[in-house]
Amino acid sequence: MRNNTSRTRRGLRGAALTVAAVTLGMTVSARTASADSEQAPAPSGNKPAVLLVHGAFADGSSWAKVAAQLQRDGYQVTTAAVPLRGLTYDAAYIRSVLDGLPGKTILVGHSYGGAVITNAATGSPKAAGLVYVAAFSPDQGEPVGALDAKFGGPATKIGVPHEFPLPGGGSGQELTIAPDKFHDNFAQDLPESETTVLAAAQRPIAVASFMEPSGVPAWKSLPSWALVAKDDRMIPADGQREMAKRMNATTVEQAGSHAVALSQPKAVTELIETAAGSLQG
Repeated sequence: MRNNTSRTRRGLRGAALTVAAVTLGMTVSARTASADSEQAPAPSGNKPAVLLVHGAFADGSSWAKVAAQLQRDGYQVTTAAVPLRGLTYDAAYIRSVLDGLPGKTILVGHSYGGAVITNAATGSPKAAGLVYVAAFSPDQGEPVGALDAKFGGPATKIGVPHEFPLPGGGSGQELTIAPDKFHDNFAQDLPESETTVLAAAQRPIAVASFMEPSGVPAWKSLPSWALVAKDDRMIPADGQREMAKRMNATTVEQAGSHAVALSQPKAVTELIETAAGSLQG
């Protein structure tokens, strides 16, 4: 009897400990969930959505730090994957992404992505404003390549050509930045350990993208903001200032390389949120 009673007591104590552990686990989980909820609030219905559009020699990860902060601040964020096959095609693709979003949206373009949003947003009822981050903002009829040459950017000088197959047969030509030139030209203010990875992951851009004339620019009908990266070696700062001035864009300047969204994500996020706040008002 004593043995049975002892086993029963031990069983009851074990059950009690199990219940306590489960209860504690549920409490900790609830607290963790609460903390996560505070750090990443649900998108607010009063805020415009944000569509982030990367440029040449990059992919959506170039927006990772900015996107994370915007999400923490309650914005609905979409990071698009630009095909980089030609300005007309790329703009049509980004327009299809914009059309699929639920409401008013700010389009943010970096580098060549600025030319893409310039065309994609034209005439869209969902486009609320444009933010250019170290970006091209062509006028009607201007090819990106002409602007690159005008401002003395090195894009076509440091590019390595490759052939790629075209859907209808034949081949086209695309460019990547030579890996040994990537750090010093694209992202000199980032550690080389980081830029080595970026160089390996870069997306090639079709040469045709530099040659196609731009269409009617959305910045002629939408409010625009521009961040000038003062240490940019891909699109020199004077060129960014000239394009921002003719857009009549609200402009800020920030020390940083062409990869300013990675090296100075706070400044980029602040400009986007300033634009969003202006549009809400």
